[in-house]
Amino acid sequence: MVELKISEVISRERKRLDLTQEELAKALYVSPQAVSNWERGGYPDITLLPSIANFFGITVDELIGNDEVSVKSDIESFFEKYGKVNYKERLALAKAYHKKYPQNFEIMEVLGGSIVEIKDYWEKEYPLLKHICEKIMEECTNEWIRQSAIYYMHIVCPDEEFENWKYRSPRAFADCENEKLEERYYQRCNSESFQAQSNANNLLSLMHFLGRDCMRFHDIREKDRFKLVFGNPMQAAELSKFKMRVLENISTDGEIPEAWLGAYAELCLKTGGALIGANELDEGFAYLEKSFELYEKWIETPDGKLMDVGKPELFENAKVNKNDSSNVVYIHLQNGTKVWTPYLWLFWGLKNDIRRAMTHWHWFDNVRTDERFLVLYEKALKLMEK
Repeated sequence: MVELKISEVISRERKRLDLTQEELAKALYVSPQAVSNWERGGYPDITLLPSIANFFGITVDELIGNDEVSVKSDIESFFEKYGKVNYKERLALAKAYHKKYPQNFEIMEVLGGSIVEIKDYWEKEYPLLKHICEKIMEECTNEWIRQSAIYYMHIVCPDEEFENWKYRSPRAFADCENEKLEERYYQRCNSESFQAQSNANNLLSLMHFLGRDCMRFHDIREKDRFKLVFGNPMQAAELSKFKMRVLENISTDGEIPEAWLGAYAELCLKTGGALIGANELDEGFAYLEKSFELYEKWIETPDGKLMDVGKPELFENAKVNKNDSSNVVYIHLQNGTKVWTPYLWLFWGLKNDIRRAMTHWHWFDNVRTDERFLVLYEKALKLMEK
C-alpha cells in the first residue's frame, strides 16, 4: 500500500497559493482546526478529496502522493537510503518499501538480497523470501531479476524444495538453453542460425570462464567466505594472470578489446591484491597501480555502448553492450539478433571497486600502514568521485 502524503501536499499547495490555514478552511467550508489537523498528519474525509484536489488544481492521486512522479521519486529515495545504511537496517528498509509497493519487482529483488546476505535471517524470513521469489517467477519479465530470484532460492531453500528450483530456469549457470538452440539448428542444417548461435555460445563460454567466480569475488563482506574461495593467494594470482593472457590473445591490435577492459581491470586488481597477500609486494603494487589506469579508462566508456569483443574470426564481429541502469547485457550478433547473457558483472563500471577491495580484502592486511598503500587508497577515494 502506498503511503499517503496528504499532509505534505496540502501544506505545500496552500503555501503555493499564499493562503493561511484560515483562508483555506473558509474556501473549503471546513474549520481552521480541520486544516491544521490535516497538515499535522490527519486525513480529510474521503468525500472531501475531490473538492480539495479541484481547489488546488491537481488530481486526487497527486493529492495523496500516489501520482507517477511522486512514486518514482519515493522509490529513487529508497535506493539512495538503502546504499547508506548497514545490513540489518537494509532489511527493515526493504521490507517497509515492499509493503508500500508490493508490485515493484526491483524492490522485491533488493529485499531478497537483504535476506540472503545475512544467514541468521534465513529461517525466519524464508516464507517472505519464497513468496517474493515465486511472485517474480510468475509475473516478472526482467531476466536479471528472475535469475536473482532463482539464485536466492538456490541458496536459502530447504533441501526438499531444492529440486523445484534447480531447473526453474534453463539459463541457470551453464546457459543450457543456448546450447540446445545450437544443437537444434545443427540437426536442422540451418547454417546461418547455427553459426550465429555457435558464435554466441563461444562468447558465453569465455564469459563463464572469466566470470564464474566473480560474484563470490565481490562478496567481500564476509572474510571467511572470501578465504574459502581465495585462500591461496598465489593460486588466485596465477589464475588471474592466465585469464588476463587469454584476453590479451584475442586482441586485434595489441590493446585489450573494449568490451573486456572492465574485466581486465578487475583481474589486474585481483592479481595485485593476491600478490600482496603472498608478500610479493613490489609485483603486487605494480599490478595494483596498473589497475587504476585501466579502471579510469573503463569508467570513461559510456554506459550502454556497443563494444568490440576481439578478433572478428573468433566471434564474427559480435558486440556486447556495457551494462547500464537496465542491468541487461546482450551479445549483439552480426545478423541483428541478440543473445542474453547472465554475466553482466563483467561489463559494469563500478567506480568504487578498488576502494572496496583495499578496504575489505584480507590480502591487504599486511600493508595497511605502508606508504604505497596509503597513497593508492587516497587515489581510490578520488576515483569514486569521477
